[in-house]
Amino acid sequence: MQQSQILMLNLRDAVTRAREDISRFVVHLTRSGTADLTSADTAHDNLVNIITSHTVKPFRPHCLFNNRLDPMPAPLRSQFNVACFTEVPLTQLHLLVGDIPGRQIKLEPYGLVFRKEFIVASGGQPAIYINSYNNNQWLRESVDELFEKAIVNGNLVSNLWRLLPFINAMHERYDFTWEREWRTREALTFKGSDIVCAILPPTGDEDLRNLLARYAVAVISPGWTYEQIVSELAQQQRHTRELIEVEREPATVEAPHVHGNAEG
Repeated sequence: MQQSQILMLNLRDAVTRAREDISRFVVHLTRSGTADLTSADTAHDNLVNIITSHTVKPFRPHCLFNNRLDPMPAPLRSQFNVACFTEVPLTQLHLLVGDIPGRQIKLEPYGLVFRKEFIVASGGQPAIYINSYNNNQWLRESVDELFEKAIVNGNLVSNLWRLLPFINAMHERYDFTWEREWRTREALTFKGSDIVCAILPPTGDEDLRNLLARYAVAVISPGWTYEQIVSELAQQQRHTRELIEVEREPATVEAPHVHGNAEG
């Protein structure tokens, strides 16, 4: 990361440090497998795949132009695939994994938390919502023209298309601005040290907890208060330290028995 980027991130952090309405983190939540997630059947399994591959993959487009992209060649559609994240504060995650009327995608309490600056450095971008309430077509006409100039006869002919995967609508029938969504168009590759913590249900999933413990990654659950999060992270940190100390202890080797010489 360039020095100017580091300085800007530090300045932003100084301004937002005391604001509880702005999260320092972004979260990727998984869901049960669908036609575009054939490698796993459950949100649990999808998270296992993400952790073991160290990659959050972009599987499909989620933009305003999905219907116009559907008949186009697969290689072109894949350029619009995105991985989705949210910057909703950690204590509000339960509102994303609950039942939401009118929502087709059902997110579940499985995911990973990253620092926002990591997503920024990896090319992440907040979703852009075009206001079409009250039949307002002023901005919608502009982005439609952007699409037509960027894609001609099924070919990308202008770099203008790079904006399109991040654009969505907001109107009376569709408005998910409250998700505070971020997206990456490229696969997000990460190291264990890039994970702030993981999201799991409050009980169960022992295989996942053990896998995360090997990466020294703590676990929180949706609906926890800040006090619960701090307490649990401290407890898990102590447990991880104990596991590391046990693994570092040399195994006790019993000295071989030496038989005496038969000759006196």
